[in-house]
Amino acid sequence: MRALFTLLLMSLPVFFLAGCATQQLAGEGAPASPYFNLAELKEEQIIHVPTGRVVTEDELIDYLSRFRVIYIGEAHDSVNDHRIQLMAIQRLSRRFPGKVAVGMEMLRLPYQEAADQWVKGEIDEKEFLQKWTETWGQYEYYKDILAYARDAKIPLVALNREKPKKSMEAMMPAKAAEPPSGENAMAKAMSAEPSKAEVELDENDPYYNAYIGAFFVGHGDGKPEIGKMFLRGQMLWDETMADTAAKYLSANPDHKLIVLAGGNHVRYGFGIPRRVFRRVPEPFAIVDPWIVEFPEDKLDRLMDVSPPPLPLPIADFVWGVAYKDLEGQKAMLGVGIEDSEEPKGVRIRSVMELSPASKAGLLKDDVITAVDGAEVKVLFDLTFEMTKKAIGQAGEVKVIREGKELTVPVTFDKVEHKKAEKKP
Repeated sequence: MRALFTLLLMSLPVFFLAGCATQQLAGEGAPASPYFNLAELKEEQIIHVPTGRVVTEDELIDYLSRFRVIYIGEAHDSVNDHRIQLMAIQRLSRRFPGKVAVGMEMLRLPYQEAADQWVKGEIDEKEFLQKWTETWGQYEYYKDILAYARDAKIPLVALNREKPKKSMEAMMPAKAAEPPSGENAMAKAMSAEPSKAEVELDENDPYYNAYIGAFFVGHGDGKPEIGKMFLRGQMLWDETMADTAAKYLSANPDHKLIVLAGGNHVRYGFGIPRRVFRRVPEPFAIVDPWIVEFPEDKLDRLMDVSPPPLPLPIADFVWGVAYKDLEGQKAMLGVGIEDSEEPKGVRIRSVMELSPASKAGLLKDDVITAVDGAEVKVLFDLTFEMTKKAIGQAGEVKVIREGKELTVPVTFDKVEHKKAEKKP
């Protein structure tokens, strides 16, 4: 049976596809449980996969409390997945005060210092967000989790591999008749040999290779070697995250670690969990939010994948959720922008029709210098100020237009993006 998986709509390369994809519907390619037909999983139903027993949230937390490592998968753009993660972090940290840490795929190793500073209150949200956007994206999906970690002083562990130091160009074969496609170059860069400081790879898991490899069929112009490079790239991620998690557990023997990562990094146990256990054999449990309802107007986000059946439980628990993202819920101006040196600020390159900016009378070549009194000197200043605005909120944008300073009233609102019409 073929299963449909969502392709994340974010500014990350196609490489992340396998680790971060999530099922469309439980009924299509649903994972197996010997005692429960997971194709019949309902929204907000929690199933203990090995026994098929329905459990309550309280029972789930009681169960997870017995384990040192708890893995909770996600689709990065699924609000309900992050709701489950936050609930688990809140309840377990309250039950074990000062003894819970959160490991995040979204944080790369070089950003551990920024994560520490954030939790200690040494940097503000703007400074942290600037670091976050260098390593990931979609901050709005993680904002509540990160805020709770800061407020409750829960350590954040940056799990993920540092970006490969070799450029894509340097990875290209010297005698190539023509440069490989961007996708092929990405595969080469992501599967670059680990440095001596990096991790040991276990490349001999047949289930991992078959399952994760299924996501890369057809990539790289259909060349098997390109698919293998993508597979190896994901393996480097999983081994690095496992190595980092294992080091944290060894250094903090009285702490529990909740790991947040894309679903295919944790489900079936052969991504991060098995690789952590190889290093430090600590008891662990896996919770997999499983999408049982997907809106029809977003079916164009799906890709067709045929993962093989596996003789492994997908997780200890699956939690039925409806897919919900934050598309259309962000307040925006609806402008194209660039940095401006003279005058200093952010220049408007274009204004979308019927956008909040258009309705307010903002014009092309206006230079934004402040939003609601907050100074805007560079693009990130404007981006950050917009994260604080609500749909329908009234405000003021200060601009310089033809040498004159103007204050323009504006109502921040969502922006409707027209979908391209499909050709017959």
